[in-house]
Amino acid sequence: MDRLIDKEYIPKPLTFKKPPVLAYAGQVGGNPNWNFPSHKHDDLSEIIYICEGEGTFIINQKRYTAQKGDILIYNAGNIHEEYSNPDNPLVTFFCGISKLAIDQLKELYIIPLELEPVIRKNQYSDLIGMYFSQIFEESSLKADGYEIICQSLLTSSIALIHRAITLQNVKSESFEESNTLAYRIKEFIDKNYKKNIKLEDIADALYINKYYLSHVFKEQMQISPINYLINRRIGEAKNLLVSTELKIGEIARIMGYDNPNYFTLLFKKMTGETPKKFKENHKKNLFYHESP
Repeated sequence: MDRLIDKEYIPKPLTFKKPPVLAYAGQVGGNPNWNFPSHKHDDLSEIIYICEGEGTFIINQKRYTAQKGDILIYNAGNIHEEYSNPDNPLVTFFCGISKLAIDQLKELYIIPLELEPVIRKNQYSDLIGMYFSQIFEESSLKADGYEIICQSLLTSSIALIHRAITLQNVKSESFEESNTLAYRIKEFIDKNYKKNIKLEDIADALYINKYYLSHVFKEQMQISPINYLINRRIGEAKNLLVSTELKIGEIARIMGYDNPNYFTLLFKKMTGETPKKFKENHKKNLFYHESP
């Protein structure tokens, strides 16, 4: 399963102790049955850019799915295997890189070992793809000065890859933070659903803007916080209706509604039945286990 990159990663300024040298450049051209069995390169690193299609990549025993615009990074020594999706064949450019040394990284490492080796499509993907296309063309034609041009394009590509790593990391952290916040909101509602709380009360309790609160919760939970609150109350009301002899007005007050008529209208809107009808229809189907 794909994983998020380590959110503890703090990007360092990119400094080349040894600039990259192009060992080879190539292209995979849309063969639906294309695959490359498990292998590794100890004396070079490799970058794959996906122009079209989709594939499965197993890198250091972890499985990833990658598609158009994604970039795969194989540090030296990474064991990897590759499979094109027959229904959506891969078209890729790839480059082998030798003599690379980036400050604070192991020699022939493009990215830190702990980071995800798949860089998802981002705002730099198209430009990196264009650079890789030019590298392939230059290395094929081998016109005067092609080595200098290829090295320049490769260096620029690695610089953009490091920008993309930072971008991907920020998105991952943002997702984690918003996911955590959504569960904090849910936890607050679960603890206080019987009280007469409003969106402003939740926002004040969690020290956040009510509009941001609503946006984050709906994005993560696929429901607005107010609708979740209503669903929570109606769910508990259903339980009380069939498992107790409490009157409808009492249940309404327990659920935070001072007006029983409003509660009845809301209950019918949510369930299709009035509380009284629900109680009649479901009470007769409830059986209790009698203690001996």
